[in-house]
Amino acid sequence: MERVMLGAGLHSEGWLQQLLFDHPDLLPVADIEPGFGLPVAIARELSCGHGSIDNLYLTPSGEIILVEAKLWRNPQARREVIAQALDYVAALMAMSYEAFETAVLRARHAGASSLYGFVAGCDEALEEARFIDAISRNLARGRMLVIALGDGIRQEAQALAGLLQSHAGAHFTFALVELATWKNVATGELIAIPNTLAQTVMIERGIVVVEDQAAIIRPVPAEMAAASGPKSISEELFYEEISRREPKLPAAIRVFIASLAPLGVYPEFLASLNLKVDLPDRPKPVNLGYIRRSGRVRTSPAAWHAPLDAALRYNQALADAIGGTVARTDALYVSTDGVSEPYVDQILPAHADLWRGAIERFIGEVQAGGEGS
Repeated sequence: MERVMLGAGLHSEGWLQQLLFDHPDLLPVADIEPGFGLPVAIARELSCGHGSIDNLYLTPSGEIILVEAKLWRNPQARREVIAQALDYVAALMAMSYEAFETAVLRARHAGASSLYGFVAGCDEALEEARFIDAISRNLARGRMLVIALGDGIRQEAQALAGLLQSHAGAHFTFALVELATWKNVATGELIAIPNTLAQTVMIERGIVVVEDQAAIIRPVPAEMAAASGPKSISEELFYEEISRREPKLPAAIRVFIASLAPLGVYPEFLASLNLKVDLPDRPKPVNLGYIRRSGRVRTSPAAWHAPLDAALRYNQALADAIGGTVARTDALYVSTDGVSEPYVDQILPAHADLWRGAIERFIGEVQAGGEGS
């Protein structure tokens, strides 16, 4: 294998942009924002009023991903990458859905007659009205994933990420990704290996003002930033979707999660909200269940790596609280009718103390070592 040094010969920034456009699976999106769907390449050199975005991707559920392909040996690229990211996000925030769609179609020239047409054939695509609504919300809030990707990102990586993270008004997730490229000298095949070196978290609260018809992101006061806490886009999307079922649910879930912290239980936001705990002598975290964005709660012990009898008592306590039953099909889980999973608002906030107590007992039994594992 021979290392391919980008910037030499045919391997320019333009070559890198095309590689990323042709192979969106090279982007480690799931590692950075686990709640995002698979990226679909939409356009290259998208004009946004503040310059041209190298690569634009959308997911079938309406998330927005911007990628800047940089040759990190260029000192100017290192200095300007964060300023560009802020400019691009601010520019997109000023766009309506119609303006965004027009810019995309102008850059793409062919492939679809509408923005939705690029994702309509994907398995996880929303219906068109919901897709338009999701894109519109994400544009208005500046909620998107921005990736600066190149070869040979050096010690500047942490400094660049730290600079952006210190800007407490940032509404997007920013990641620095190194793409190491190798060539098989015998066959000529290329192997590209992405590696996320650093990333920020999204700040839920920020101050956005409009000056001279341009959206400007202002830092929030330190006390406000501390109160809101860092959030990922995946987390915000979860709470946004869950609030569609019941507006008070996000607050109830946050309070419940906070009550679990003394037990060592923590949330992990993927496509769903997972409740996990790390226990001694357990090679993997124990999953206490997960809440889907639809609001359904699943407490199957199939992937818990925990004693079955303890899992049964845990499920039975929850089933008794909501007047349900413990279903025994291919897995063990709480059900309202022997088949359907309950909705989280059937448990929270009314039975929050009972659920917390069941979790505490379950953790105690697992630590003590139960039978039937």
